[in-house]
Amino acid sequence: MATVNQQTELPLRVEDWTRDQVRYWLTEVIKVDKKYADKLYEEEVSGEELVCYQPKHLQELGIKHGPAVRIIARLDTLKREKPKSYSSDHFLTEDKLDTTEENKDSTSTNQTLLSKNVEKRKSGKTEKNSISNSMENITNFGKGIEPTESNVPKTTAIPSESESHIKMDRSLKHSCCLYPFDQSSASHRYIQNYTLPPETGPGNLIDPVHEYKFMGRTDDITVMKKKFNKEVFRFAAGCMNSRTNGTIHFGVADSKDSQYVHGEIIGVSVDKKDAIIDHFHQGIKQYFEEHPDEAKACIRQPRFVEVLCPDSTLSGKYIIEVDVVPSHSIVDGKLFYIQTLDEENQWKKSKAKSLFIRDGAATRDICKIGNPRDLQTELARLNTKVKVLDKKRKDAEKRPESEEKSNQGEILKDLLTCGGNRLNHYKYFIIVTNKSHPEQLQHLQFMTTLKLFCVLDFDPDSVVNGSCHNYRDVRVANLHTPSQFNGDPGAIFDDYNLYKQTSWVFCNGRKDLNTESDRPLKPSEWLLHKAGEVQNMISFFCNSNNLLRGQFFVIFLLLSTVEAMNDPMFDTFMSFYKNLGGTENIATICTSVDSFNKWRDYIQSRCEHDISQRSIYDLELSEINGTILKLGQNKQNAQRLLPSTGSSSVPLLIKDEDLMTSLDVLCENECENEYDESSAEFEEFKIKTESEFYRGGKVKWWNFYFSDHPAAKKFIKRDKHSKLENNIKSLTKYTKSTCAMINLFHHPGCGGTTMAMHVMWDLREKFRCAVLKDNTVSKDEVAKHVAHLMNCGKSEQSLKTPVLLLVEDSEETENTVELQHSLRKFTRETEAFVIILNCIRTKTPKDKHKKSVAQSEFITAELSDKEKCAFETKLKELQEIKSFTTENFYSFMIMKTNFDRMYVENVATNILKDFKVENKQGRLFCMLALLNSYVDEPAFSRSICEDFLGIKIARWGRESVLEKMEPYSCLLIEFEAEEYGGFKAIRFVHQYLATECLKQLEETHNCSRADTVLDMLHCDVFFKTFAIKDVLVQSMKSMLITRQRKTEGDEKDSLFSPLIEDINSGEDGLNKIQDIFIAASKRFDKDFAIPQALARHFYLKEKNFAKAKEWANSAKAIKENSYTLDTVGQVAKNELKHKLECKKQEKKPCTAEDLRDYLELASTATKAFRRAQSLAKTDDVLENEQKLHRKLSPYNISGYMGEIDTAMIVFDIIKKLPLFEKNDPMKDHYIQSFLKGILACSKIPISKSEANDTFIVVLQEYESFLTSLKSQTKEAFDFLEIYYTYMKEKGTNDTKDAKTRQRISEHYQQYIALFCASAEDKQKEQKQKPMLSLNMEIENCRIFLEESRADTFPGLLQFLEPKKVSVEKIVEKYSFINDNSAIKTTKDKMNYLLAHIILNLTLPKSKLAKSPGYLEELLQDILQEVGTQHQNPEPFYLAILLLWPGRNVNSSGIKIYVDKIRSSARKKLSYLYRTRSTIAHFFLGKSDGLQRLVTKVSLDRSETVSNVKNRNILWQTGEIFKETTICSRLLRVTGTIEQGEVFTEYGNLKISLRPAFLGDMRSGYSTEKVSFYIGFAMDGPLAYDIQYEDDR
Repeated sequence: MATVNQQTELPLRVEDWTRDQVRYWLTEVIKVDKKYADKLYEEEVSGEELVCYQPKHLQELGIKHGPAVRIIARLDTLKREKPKSYSSDHFLTEDKLDTTEENKDSTSTNQTLLSKNVEKRKSGKTEKNSISNSMENITNFGKGIEPTESNVPKTTAIPSESESHIKMDRSLKHSCCLYPFDQSSASHRYIQNYTLPPETGPGNLIDPVHEYKFMGRTDDITVMKKKFNKEVFRFAAGCMNSRTNGTIHFGVADSKDSQYVHGEIIGVSVDKKDAIIDHFHQGIKQYFEEHPDEAKACIRQPRFVEVLCPDSTLSGKYIIEVDVVPSHSIVDGKLFYIQTLDEENQWKKSKAKSLFIRDGAATRDICKIGNPRDLQTELARLNTKVKVLDKKRKDAEKRPESEEKSNQGEILKDLLTCGGNRLNHYKYFIIVTNKSHPEQLQHLQFMTTLKLFCVLDFDPDSVVNGSCHNYRDVRVANLHTPSQFNGDPGAIFDDYNLYKQTSWVFCNGRKDLNTESDRPLKPSEWLLHKAGEVQNMISFFCNSNNLLRGQFFVIFLLLSTVEAMNDPMFDTFMSFYKNLGGTENIATICTSVDSFNKWRDYIQSRCEHDISQRSIYDLELSEINGTILKLGQNKQNAQRLLPSTGSSSVPLLIKDEDLMTSLDVLCENECENEYDESSAEFEEFKIKTESEFYRGGKVKWWNFYFSDHPAAKKFIKRDKHSKLENNIKSLTKYTKSTCAMINLFHHPGCGGTTMAMHVMWDLREKFRCAVLKDNTVSKDEVAKHVAHLMNCGKSEQSLKTPVLLLVEDSEETENTVELQHSLRKFTRETEAFVIILNCIRTKTPKDKHKKSVAQSEFITAELSDKEKCAFETKLKELQEIKSFTTENFYSFMIMKTNFDRMYVENVATNILKDFKVENKQGRLFCMLALLNSYVDEPAFSRSICEDFLGIKIARWGRESVLEKMEPYSCLLIEFEAEEYGGFKAIRFVHQYLATECLKQLEETHNCSRADTVLDMLHCDVFFKTFAIKDVLVQSMKSMLITRQRKTEGDEKDSLFSPLIEDINSGEDGLNKIQDIFIAASKRFDKDFAIPQALARHFYLKEKNFAKAKEWANSAKAIKENSYTLDTVGQVAKNELKHKLECKKQEKKPCTAEDLRDYLELASTATKAFRRAQSLAKTDDVLENEQKLHRKLSPYNISGYMGEIDTAMIVFDIIKKLPLFEKNDPMKDHYIQSFLKGILACSKIPISKSEANDTFIVVLQEYESFLTSLKSQTKEAFDFLEIYYTYMKEKGTNDTKDAKTRQRISEHYQQYIALFCASAEDKQKEQKQKPMLSLNMEIENCRIFLEESRADTFPGLLQFLEPKKVSVEKIVEKYSFINDNSAIKTTKDKMNYLLAHIILNLTLPKSKLAKSPGYLEELLQDILQEVGTQHQNPEPFYLAILLLWPGRNVNSSGIKIYVDKIRSSARKKLSYLYRTRSTIAHFFLGKSDGLQRLVTKVSLDRSETVSNVKNRNILWQTGEIFKETTICSRLLRVTGTIEQGEVFTEYGNLKISLRPAFLGDMRSGYSTEKVSFYIGFAMDGPLAYDIQYEDDR
């Protein structure tokens, strides 16, 4: 094999190759199999023949297609790369050059690849400060090149194929900027294998010359530092004598090293920087004996510049650089001789002195001139030249630097604020950044001030020691990858908390995660494997469906220089450029002018666009930081405070507030220090805020703050204010529970929420107060945030300040009861206390107050005399303020007039007197009125209104929707929909006005509700799929579908939504409803609930069962689930009841045809209901849109109820058939026997008549259906008994449950009356059948196990606790069955194995205990028998118990069993788990073998736990894992959380676990390192007590 040291010489022309050289080239260079090379050798193929070959010729010789193509391809490459400027008799060689005086002409090197060979030539010309690249080198090859030696060899050294490839890659290098000259703390790094500009000779004396040294040939620090000093001081002396600035670089390829391109950045490994620096300082005196002080003044201390790998990770190497600055005042008139220490002289000082100068790009020693006369001549010439150089140096230093005054501070402000003075113009910022330097991190505080939507980070080390780590010290950021932003936008925004917390996206891997998918890539690899994901993510962000254009701004923060156009940062810029249609919403921040110039040039060459005016490059990073911080909304050093014990206060950190995404925290110093309150800006803000509130905007904390000022007018306090405040205070004194609740029932629009917030404002110094921002957030998540709020600034031992949590506009108190349970679980400290102030909007607040079990208050839409006076006074106060237009304060005036309907009517009449429904403004007004009348808190987004009205968006301003809606805009207000990500929306100022306008539009302007609904459904602009428009779509669906239920706070139970009920009561209501639902079914063609509602309309309102059936089947076709199948069944059941009712009213007897119709309908209904039961077990979790339609039980039991209803009807029909004589005492027995399937239909002894014969014919047609009814109905009863006995749904209303159970009880009484057992049946059951002795014994064992409740898998688990019957007795019985049964069922084997596991763990010394090896064999037998498609989880549960990875455990297949237990549990049990959490009966302990399984029972018996009365609470809250006795027995394992899933790793095995408590996990799908305990439950392994590595 040819290497650098062992080479074969080949002529340049392939035609000149011999047979041997051809064979060598084939085997050693391109690595073809030797047998193929031998074939060509045998065929006497030399170079002359080889060039004529084609692949087919090679294949004819028996060479396979692959090698043949490879040979020809390599041959073609040689032909193409042959240099045309050289004649055929020129050959290439490898020269070894130095940049010292021995090779003074080597001012630069050019490299090119010719016939896979590397040639190094010297070029006489070097362009100063030019950026070297491969294309320039190839173009300039041969220009001004002189050979190094006179005798150029006519042969060339051919390196191996692999080396040829390496060198070819290196000839196509990207260049790097040089470190700023004479700076010690610049945030600059080099990139490995990139190149620096060519070495240069003296120019204007100020621009530094450069010299490169490889320094990669020794690892000995002693030798390294001596060589370092030698080269530094030679170079320094040369620069000082030549009066030129210069830098010498160590770790950069010089001409001596043939492996690398000249100037290629390699780096030096340095363990002891201090050793090099100390030796450097010591060496100055040794080398510069005559002028040591001058040398110290001119030669800068070595700096160590980090070298990055091409994938942006740290290589661990450095470029060591020394700057030389020969200032005129120091070197004037002096020549600097040095005495070198040479390796050849064993590092002893040379006897002769050296006088170095810079000669071109080399350093030359004049004293080496051998001829004394020539030496004296040269010295005389130098002395003369030095005087000239001194003058030049002096002039050069005096030359003023022409720097223009920079206005970049103002440009930065304008870019970020759009000409304003606060960071509130843009809703979000997106930052794209790359590798940071440690020096920069202190100046990145501004990132925590900006409202960051996301950061796209190309630094793989960022989470450990970069900008991400810096940011997360202060703020919360969820760590993501680009691939995660692929899927449903709504789910992505919800799962990743995109509107609530910063998403930090690692666009080129993460070094802290040791996975292949997170491996950092160099640019060429990134382009192949990551660029597509990043481009898709950027398209996702820039889609106006997800982020509105103009509401976000992109900042490219270049913390490192982008050295090449293939850098991923440049590719990312181009993606934003394309998606945003230019640079209008993009700015660039660079840390240096050089860095910016490169970046600008790349963009200009690609886009032909100059970004200078949208870039910041002339400011220090510290200046950029300060400027942005100053733009922040809060005044400098403002600190938000929370109340603490003893009237003290603690700061609320920004990071803590970031974590509590569901809460709007009210601080005790809320609103303070945010403005200069003497400024015009503050006064303008105050007037605007007050006006918005009195017009109808939602109250803000600012409104209370303004009224608290000494000179200000007080905010109106409602009569119930003091009472509510006192009730809250009293709860802290007399309530022992950790969580209490007080309900505030209020009419919509009567000021209930405002009063609650006012009370909270007054209590903010006594309670830690917060408002729940989003009712859709999981209750556990909210509880976690409340617990965090309680613990802010507190130690574990300190007293906790109580928390007051306001839950606004909750429609049902059960949701808040569920929140109470979660709060008790997460606020575990005994002194912790939370009060939920639950504002419930209802139309019957008084009734709700009377029926409320919890403490409650209510306010209604009726003012007391005292309140009326307060409103009169406030009106006068407002009228005195000139800035207010009180005529438009409609919301205030509605309350002031005591909610007078006449006032509302007059306002609506005046505004609508010239109303025109034909134009867009009129149509939009009708839609807004409709939506605001029927939907609580509607969110009609401003952007949708703009689209509908045709308003164009402009960067520096836009036409306002409210301006466009004149003259109706006085009834509308713009607000921020925080719950949906904070987009701007439009609504009516008050619901009363919306309702009145809707009424007048219908009565006076012929604009009906039905017409408006249809207009909305036909308007395409409302139905573009994305987050903001989806909110409107959900509101529309809710308006059409959501029914009223008393159990959910409504006035009545309704069959349809209030809108549909109102349209139905109007003229031609039934037909209009049909039109609406048909139009809606076309618009929402993938939503089953619309045709489902239409089917209900047909069978309930119109009794048109044919149409009802058609639409019910349409709903089923869209989505076959338990709800659509129930509707199909209900249609048939209701038609059956309707026919029976009609027959009853007609008073006609039932005929055989009637019976056939009845049974057909009953059969159809029953089939649908049974299918609904089956589907209920696999129903998907309801999507957001379906959640708005109805409040559904987590498990749908309507199929069971429908089947029982239908069966009771059928039983009643059969029982009433006139088949027997009236006095026949056995008629009930015959019917019972027939329905039980004991008596065939044809055998029923009926009274003979023609009518009865026809009845029997019909009954025979449906005999199988009828005889299955009894057993199926019993199964339904059994299921419902289990359902209501062992489960309680979260948030289930007791009244609703009681009604359902009463209905079930009544049906069961009918069932018992029909099917009660007869005496004859009992006698039959008592008869014994003869059986064999062994079979009798086996049966007796089974009877014993059943009596002991040990015949089932879950029953056996109970024997982990002591029982009257010992576990040994149970094992004995199972052993007998196992040993003697002819057929061993899988169930028997599994129970036998589980019994032995329990015996081994509870009585390990028992004589019956089997060895672990035996149990594993038995397990393998079971697993082999059931395969991987078994429907039940029990065999896989046994597998994870015995095969979980550990010492001496064969864990092959464990991942399969974990997956299978999950899937089987999901299929069989998940429908029950929705309302329950699974129990882990075993935990992973620290022992080996079977004894590593620690039973939950044994943990419960631990000394510190066994005496605790509420042990279950300890388990439910996870508090039990704080007990030392528990932790000491369990094994804590490490793992990661990725995409919301927990994983642990055992070698190459990566196993997924489910978190036992979702509350243990942070939201946002951040990828983090964690540790936890493992429990084994029936649905797979669980992770308990998850702790994040960064929290430990």
